[in-house]
Amino acid sequence: MDWAALTRMPAKRIAYRRETYFREGARDTARFLGDRAAEILRQHALLLVKPDGIAASKVRPVLGWLAEQGFAVQAVQRPELDGLRWREMWRYQLTSATVDRLALNDLIYRGSALLLLLRDEQPGPMPATMRLAALKGSADLSKQKPGTLRALLHQHNRNFSYIHVADEPADLIRELGLLLNPPQRREALNALAVDTPTGLPLLEEVFAAEAAATPRTFDANTAADAVADALKRAEHGSRALQLLERLRFGESVPWIEVAEAVAESGAEVDRWDLAAVGAGLIECDEPGEAKLISNPDPAHWAKPRARRPL
Repeated sequence: MDWAALTRMPAKRIAYRRETYFREGARDTARFLGDRAAEILRQHALLLVKPDGIAASKVRPVLGWLAEQGFAVQAVQRPELDGLRWREMWRYQLTSATVDRLALNDLIYRGSALLLLLRDEQPGPMPATMRLAALKGSADLSKQKPGTLRALLHQHNRNFSYIHVADEPADLIRELGLLLNPPQRREALNALAVDTPTGLPLLEEVFAAEAAATPRTFDANTAADAVADALKRAEHGSRALQLLERLRFGESVPWIEVAEAVAESGAEVDRWDLAAVGAGLIECDEPGEAKLISNPDPAHWAKPRARRPL
């Protein structure tokens, strides 16, 4: 397999070549997909419904939109996210993030996610990963276009983006190596190799859980009232409450200090409420800092391939 079949981004080529997640994902991809690996990777995409997307009951709308766009579910897995895994997942993009954003992500990216491997039933000149990435819509609300997935999901805040997709075939390989343990990865890749869907009962479990729960709206005002009430009831909640009120009234208080004070207070604060408060108050990016790897340009895939050894 050559690099041009996986990515058209030189920075990604350099970063992934010796990375552990990519190498383990590539090893299993070659093992289970064999000589058809490049062809199969080009035909398939990866979408992750993040924990906030599940909490907001976005799974059914996501699946409906995917079907309309010509993507069929081929494999389903339920990876667990924690502080280490989400930091590794977006390590090349978080170089621009503030420490406050990292603290907020610790609330949002915790727990079960839903990983979907998708077969592109309307293939074109771009790989399925790139076609899906171009359709998903920006996490930046000012850049979202009508008809994109994030616009359909009524995303109201950059920090609650609900879904993630692998941008290129190289990202699909890396994320299989990072998000799935070896048995999960083997099951998912075998489903692609034999073109037989697997893991569909996991979707029914998600649907049942969504039906039994009230969808989260992440409304900042309602959440702030709930957090304040919880802190007032806590024996040691006064400092956290003071910091929160100062931040809400425009003072320059680091969000990470608020989150730490809430944790130390012993108050029974709902994590989604706390996240909803922080999402509207933090600065997401450090001024002047850039991502090590940005989103690929679809135009790169219109250029002739330059063959490079993997």
